[in-house]
Amino acid sequence: MEWNVYLFGIIDTAIYCVIGIIMMGIGFCIVMLVSPFSVKKEIEDDQNVALGIIIGAVIIGLSIIIGSVISAPGSGGHTSKPVDKKAVEEKAGK
Repeated sequence: MEWNVYLFGIIDTAIYCVIGIIMMGIGFCIVMLVSPFSVKKEIEDDQNVALGIIIGAVIIGLSIIIGSVISAPGSGGHTSKPVDKKAVEEKAGK
């Protein structure tokens, strides 16, 4: 069993987790800055449940987008090979 393959997988996962958490923090800070009111005051002091649900939905949406980008083909071990024209022509019978 090759442990270095597992080690690289664990390291890649840890790096992508850190990048995802940082991006989530930046996205949440942007939402806090753009909102015309104090989100902290509305949720903690005024017990605004609707705003809490909206902020939760924003966080879930951001996490879906960030997770999709991180796991997209082309990141990590996904590589594509160039098409061999001769092999394609031979298969087609030309």
